[in-house]
Amino acid sequence: MPEHKILLLIDGNNLFHRAYHALPPLTAKDGINVNAVFGFSNMLFKAMDELKPTHIAAAFDTRAPTFRHVEFQAYKAHRVAPPADLYPQLPKVKKVLDAFGIKYFEKAGYEADDLLASIAVQLGPSVAQVVVVSGDRDLLQIIDKKIKVQAPGWNLKDATLFGPEEVAQKYGVTPKQMIDWKSLTGDPSDNIPGVAGIGPKTASDLIQKYGSVEGIYENISKTAEKVRTKLEAGRDNAIAAKKLIELDASINLGCKIEDLSFEMDLERVIGEYEELGFKSIVAKLTGKQNNSISSENFLIDPRQTKSEKNTSDQLELI
Repeated sequence: MPEHKILLLIDGNNLFHRAYHALPPLTAKDGINVNAVFGFSNMLFKAMDELKPTHIAAAFDTRAPTFRHVEFQAYKAHRVAPPADLYPQLPKVKKVLDAFGIKYFEKAGYEADDLLASIAVQLGPSVAQVVVVSGDRDLLQIIDKKIKVQAPGWNLKDATLFGPEEVAQKYGVTPKQMIDWKSLTGDPSDNIPGVAGIGPKTASDLIQKYGSVEGIYENISKTAEKVRTKLEAGRDNAIAAKKLIELDASINLGCKIEDLSFEMDLERVIGEYEELGFKSIVAKLTGKQNNSISSENFLIDPRQTKSEKNTSDQLELI
């Protein structure tokens, strides 16, 4: 029955990057840095313990260009090359997911956000609750009474759960209007310019009055002169940005809710963490009498992470 099902969705790339930047290097037996694997595991344990999901899926980006790159050649063009020790860790993260029996999805031409949005929207009616774990603000647009987004904090321990009310309190708009809000303010992380000079507060005020980017431009004559000048100059940017920011929730991934049930292979999980050299995790797992996970045993000590001063800007909701 839907009322007994909770679907947990993991933004693989987002959590993977957050973990890497939050933690100091941690070397496995093979000499590869595995700090991102350790942090990713902690966030997974925490989400499983707190949310008690009956079904789980993860999604990852591919290296292939997406439809957004085709639409806007400068999309994410400003991003620097990733650290050399980052992506060699990704196969190890996927092996951990395999050990947990958690399916993950990738699709050339689309970002993980699009895949997560498609799963959440299409399978949402089959469950009582959907929670997407991600620090990517783009996913706030799919929130409704059933779909929520949990954003990890800078130290990977604290997290904020966003529903419609939390989005309204923080941004002054509805979840769906986050598309319009970001179209006006832009998205530096993706190199989307937005409307120059229109900040978060002005964007919220305009959307509250006129409902959408289209509504704002239909009523542009009613806006203050200074704001009107900025809007007129940024019209093309705002309209183009909206196409890039809106997630594609129509992707057919060929999965049903039953396909996302999982069964943790405790022996295999322990084996993976032994290979990674995560002695503290192995010690906790080997002492368990069942397959339950307690986040109390696995949460990262923030004193062991990099300083908040150096990482908080990178790990805020983006």
